Amino acid sequence: MPLVEVKLYDRRINDDVVPQVIEKVTDALCEVIGEEIRDHTWVLVEGLSPKQWGIGGKPTDVTQAAAETAAR
Repeated sequence: MPLVEVKLYDRRINDDVVPQVIEKVTDALCEVIGEEIRDHTWVLVEGLSPKQWGIGGKPTDVTQAAAETAAR
């Protein structure tokens, strides 16, 4: 049984987005592995606050850290 966890900023999660993410992630996995895996594929979608992310052992807003890295 494949189990795929998708973690996004909570502001990106709503009742319209979650079913689409589940469907498209499942479709992509079936395209690669085979259609027979569809009924056994689990997809979990979780929304997290940006304050719950960390980089380099320190809590940080990932978007801010990514912008700082890109500026280097």
